[in-house]
Amino acid sequence: MNNATDVNVLIFSHVHGHAQTMRMALRGMGVRVTFMATNINQMLEGFSVAEPQVAVIYVDSGAETDPGLQMLNFIRRSPQSPDRKIPVVVVSQARDMVTIQAVGNAGAHEYVLYPVAGDALLKKIHAAKTSTRAFIDTPDYVGPERPAAKKS
Repeated sequence: MNNATDVNVLIFSHVHGHAQTMRMALRGMGVRVTFMATNINQMLEGFSVAEPQVAVIYVDSGAETDPGLQMLNFIRRSPQSPDRKIPVVVVSQARDMVTIQAVGNAGAHEYVLYPVAGDALLKKIHAAKTSTRAFIDTPDYVGPERPAAKKS
């Protein structure tokens, strides 16, 4: 991705205002193809219409009932998923370890705090899209290989 117009982005949030804010931020950075979804049917439509290379998912918390976390799990684990290996950037207001670990365990590539500036979100999208981490598909985990722990 040499410039922002080279990436198609699917934005999922059960809160329409959050999705709209992220879409406007990305458009301000030059991303022209975005598709917003607030439910699973719209998300599936977005995969066929927008042909996204990256998904941006808003997550409220690490709770199993969180709509964003459920969508991430659907993308990574469901046989009906249109693209299990799509790079995923999670956007969240949550700063707690429970949420961050739940997102990582669900297979996200990147995590960014909301509200997020367009350039910061675009950097995370670029990092997810160009990730060289191997994709892992086991009964316990589906997603990019987790980064190695740093040694002290």
